[in-house]
Amino acid sequence: MKLSTTELRFLPDQREGALYAQNTGDSPLFLDVEQTLVFNPGEQPEQRLALSQVSNPGLLVTPARLVLAPGQRYRMNIKTLGNPAVNQVWRVTFRPRENVIVQTQGEDGLSAPLSVNVGYGVVIYQNSATPQLHPQQE
Repeated sequence: MKLSTTELRFLPDQREGALYAQNTGDSPLFLDVEQTLVFNPGEQPEQRLALSQVSNPGLLVTPARLVLAPGQRYRMNIKTLGNPAVNQVWRVTFRPRENVIVQTQGEDGLSAPLSVNVGYGVVIYQNSATPQLHPQQE
């Protein structure tokens, strides 16, 4: 899988940006797309809130599920629903739905399950209509 960019920036009254997801493999790709709002960007651990829990989201990325044929490229729908009161940072994560089965047994005869979870991410910065002051300037 390949994404056209890892970072997008939305300014007020600006045309919408473009984000493409592409299947670079040789088999169909089933993707779950998750959008979250980041409350403390740049800090560890990040505090995120799922889109369904945000009361007035200013940005919407669709679809939430996607199937791409080998070599297919798809333009994601990104809509700004309004200018936020403060700058917002969104994470959009693309997770392939793959079922990886590993058959192995240890010396004690017990099998050990293996789970692989891969995600591809994009950060979207959505700027407010009013300039933000840094805490030192307030």
